Amino acid sequence: MVKSKITCKLFKLTNVKSLQNVQDIILKRRYADPLITGLTDKKKTEKMSEYEKNFFFTWGEKSKPNNIKLNNIDGIERSVDYLFVTAEIEFTKRTRKDSRGEFLPKKDRINYIQITNYFFCIGESVYLIICSSIEKHIERVKNLVGMENLTNVDDSYKIPSDLFNWMFFIYTQNKGKLDDSIKLMNIGGFIGNTGDEHNIFKGTSDQTSELIITKAFISNGETLKTITARLKNDDIDIIFSIDDYSNTHIFVKQSMKRKLFEAEDVTPFLIIYLYSYLIPKIKSLYNISAKQFLDKEKKQFSIKIGLEVIESIINHNYLSFDEVAALFIEQKGAKRSIRVK
Repeated sequence: MVKSKITCKLFKLTNVKSLQNVQDIILKRRYADPLITGLTDKKKTEKMSEYEKNFFFTWGEKSKPNNIKLNNIDGIERSVDYLFVTAEIEFTKRTRKDSRGEFLPKKDRINYIQITNYFFCIGESVYLIICSSIEKHIERVKNLVGMENLTNVDDSYKIPSDLFNWMFFIYTQNKGKLDDSIKLMNIGGFIGNTGDEHNIFKGTSDQTSELIITKAFISNGETLKTITARLKNDDIDIIFSIDDYSNTHIFVKQSMKRKLFEAEDVTPFLIIYLYSYLIPKIKSLYNISAKQFLDKEKKQFSIKIGLEVIESIINHNYLSFDEVAALFIEQKGAKRSIRVK
């Protein structure tokens, strides 16, 4: 059964430069997470077997190494190698003891979950995507991978501070045309939880970008830290949320492959295509436009949407010119006032 939404947390691997390294180094690891107890239970745990007093993280079923041929950001074809594998995680239930205060058998106090993970390789850089929204499970997978083998994302996937505002600008001022191949069909900026499925687009007529709060936020000089976007090109039509470290939520049921890559399963394709092509491509397009946007267009855009915010508030509240002018014109000896209807 296809999940409606997949949460992706991105990390870069150190000490590995290929999928073969991943298989030889990372996928041969296992991790034992000890049962945490108080001092009074220390003697009890000392008598337990290794199996009983540890929760084990291991690698389960894995795909064969796969390869997708994509145009890179310069239009030259390149190959992206990837594989996906489940992490099989044991962790404790809340109830660990019986009515006499003795530890239950492990089978009666254990929870079990499988978490899908993707490894993909661009050049000699290898990245890990952990598909979980639960921070404790993410930490468990990181322990299985080995903390010494992980680092935060590098500059390749850090989002420049004004990129999301620039995308909002392109959507409203250039009809969403990022370049000749990619169109931004819709965009919404959110300060809170971008993973909320109520925030996704229900269709092309849903003008989420017209939300007054987003325009007010940008026109007040703030920068968006997260967005939800619908992007479309010849290969894909995808709706996803993304933060400034390229962690994403992909709304699988609202997304689709288009005419290419028929052999690829939908979910792996959406994930790998987003990370190996779309995100680097958007960053490249922003870098080309950044100077003009920051030096000229950003200020003009802020003024324009700021006036639209003011106009919307005036219309919504039926304010008169005099009431609005009272905010700007000081009359000697008179207080500003706005009537309440």
